[in-house]
Amino acid sequence: MDNIIEFISDQRFSVPLGQVVIFVVVNSVCLLTGRHKLGLIISYLFVFYWGYFYNREHLTDALGNTTWGLILYVIAGMLMIIMVILGFFKSSRD
Repeated sequence: MDNIIEFISDQRFSVPLGQVVIFVVVNSVCLLTGRHKLGLIISYLFVFYWGYFYNREHLTDALGNTTWGLILYVIAGMLMIIMVILGFFKSSRD
């Protein structure tokens, strides 16, 4: 648990400003056009990328190079993708 707390509070965990600007612009366009579900998917993809692919070295160092952290991350990602797909098929109530 101490490794996870140290990872969250680590100063090396960063996101490039250019990617943050792209994220804000794309999500703003989705919200302005009423595409809320698409905005949520885009948010999820950015967070997934920033959380693992961009900061992979820091994540594996914090978890001690164990495979259970990666497996848990992938399972959580798959569950989110399944929920998003089910959400697209569900009609919204207006």
